[in-house]
Amino acid sequence: MSSEKLVMDQGFAPSLAGLGLTRPYKRQSGRRTGLVLLAGGCLGGVLVCAVLMPLVYVTMSDLQLEVTELRNLVISNSMSTATSSTEDQGNGTAVGGAHRERRQADLTPEFGDVYVRWGREDCGGNAETIYAGVVGSGWYHHYGGGSDYQCLPLEGVEWNNPVSGYQHNSYMYGAEYEVNSNGYFSTDNMESINNPLNYDVPCSVCHVAGRSAHVMIPARLSCPQGWSKEYSGYLMSSNHAHYSNKNFICVDGAPNLRAGSSADLNGALLYLVEAQCGSLPCGPYISGYELTCVVCTK
Repeated sequence: MSSEKLVMDQGFAPSLAGLGLTRPYKRQSGRRTGLVLLAGGCLGGVLVCAVLMPLVYVTMSDLQLEVTELRNLVISNSMSTATSSTEDQGNGTAVGGAHRERRQADLTPEFGDVYVRWGREDCGGNAETIYAGVVGSGWYHHYGGGSDYQCLPLEGVEWNNPVSGYQHNSYMYGAEYEVNSNGYFSTDNMESINNPLNYDVPCSVCHVAGRSAHVMIPARLSCPQGWSKEYSGYLMSSNHAHYSNKNFICVDGAPNLRAGSSADLNGALLYLVEAQCGSLPCGPYISGYELTCVVCTK
């Protein structure tokens, strides 16, 4: 008689026959009869009970072994199914083998950092250009106004209830390079222009994915270990004799120039920054040397 027939005869569910059991589960009629006789013998005398008790232990142990084997098979099949589903999803495949297409958003880090690339109209291949524009700030010889440089967009400029004329006495001007000779900046991105003097300064606002911080380091052209270099160049700011103080910014060493913008209209001006030995430690800093800079992310 086959093991499947034995299972069906004894009242087990048909699904258990497919679990891969190695032994048939047949009714243990002889063992049950033995148990009844054993009970009667124990009533008759302690000696008979002592002799037959090992048989009871062997019978119960055999039944427990069969139940344990059945339970292990059920657990093993359940774990195999769960593992298969997990592996499919991890490999980009839905349960059942159907291909699950990964969205681009799943592969892009959800965090990043933003910085301004002064002197360039794009961020290059390392970062996304959020927008490109021109550098602006307050007039170079005004006492008041803003002291920081801004990157103003050239496209998508929006107004909200503007009134023509000058009513508020605070103004934004474009910035120009004030570099009298070009022994400093690379001309690779200047489109056949040899000297950036009086040209408008472009800029771009950049987003780099997977980074959470950025730093501008003056007097350096390389980044610390563990940081990624975005660009390097020269430290620039306003003229020390002008009324309007400006902050220091790192201008790209291979800058762009806005074609046709060399009309010398002034505004917010950018000068190379030179070190002053004495107030700065002499040795690493040399009077009259133009300070470099680098922008790093991590």
